[in-house]
Amino acid sequence: MQLTLRDFFMRINLVTGVGQRTANACWRWLVIHPEVQIIDSRVVTRLARELDLNAVVTAALQLELFSRDMNDTVTENLTHSGCLTIADAAYPEQLKETYAPPLALYFLGDLRRLNAPQLAVVGSRHPTNYALRAMRLLLPDVVEHRVCLVSGLAQGVDTLTHQVALAHRGTTIAVIGTGLDKCYPAANRALMTTLAHHQLVLSEYPWGTKGARHHFPERNRIIAGLSQSVLVVEAAHHSGSLITANIALQENRNVLAVPGTIDGKNSVGTNELILAGAKPILNSEHIMEELLVDKLPSLEIP
Repeated sequence: MQLTLRDFFMRINLVTGVGQRTANACWRWLVIHPEVQIIDSRVVTRLARELDLNAVVTAALQLELFSRDMNDTVTENLTHSGCLTIADAAYPEQLKETYAPPLALYFLGDLRRLNAPQLAVVGSRHPTNYALRAMRLLLPDVVEHRVCLVSGLAQGVDTLTHQVALAHRGTTIAVIGTGLDKCYPAANRALMTTLAHHQLVLSEYPWGTKGARHHFPERNRIIAGLSQSVLVVEAAHHSGSLITANIALQENRNVLAVPGTIDGKNSVGTNELILAGAKPILNSEHIMEELLVDKLPSLEIP
């Protein structure tokens, strides 16, 4: 049996024992071997040998990549959702350039949302009234300039980010840490359904995957990787939002932060980011300066 590169990228993360590091090593090997356009058992043997993969992983690749069970799994996923692979022309270039890009992204919604300039917005799951006021002041003008807001569909700042985009007839992308049939938190099911029909929901996890603790930092690297800039609205010390900000810094993204009171728990993280060099955001113009929207082509929302 032979696989196209697209087929291979849809399958490799589903192979037992193949994690993010091994999958990305396989992709990078294929990048430097452009003559390889079809994957068969001989290519897998060569790839495993040159990457020095252990015997267990090599055996799993040979056994599972071409199996009927794998065919059924891929078919099931494609029945429920689309799949964007790193071999596809529509795959975002800025995400491909990150350290560990997802090789396959399952999606519901409109992939054209990826063509707009992207601003990631992250923050506390339990925002204060100050954070909510700040978002309502800062984000509408950004949305009206055809910037797509990217967030994680979590409770709090994420939820309000998507809602602001919808309220101002803008665009938004949700990157989630479960399969596309799951919703966390469950209270956001109606919002997720709306985004799946009119915006875009992305996940690197196949249909049926439940949430796990390590999924959310993995999701955060995609949120940061899709975006030109990451805005942190409110974050406690050691919060998940700071993980996203640190990933953004590592990927050479702009990190923006809304300053807060010096005695507020939810402001410790954002104030520390500013102290470390993040740009303090006092109005929407400060955000637009980083996105360079005036230098980007005019975009129409379908």
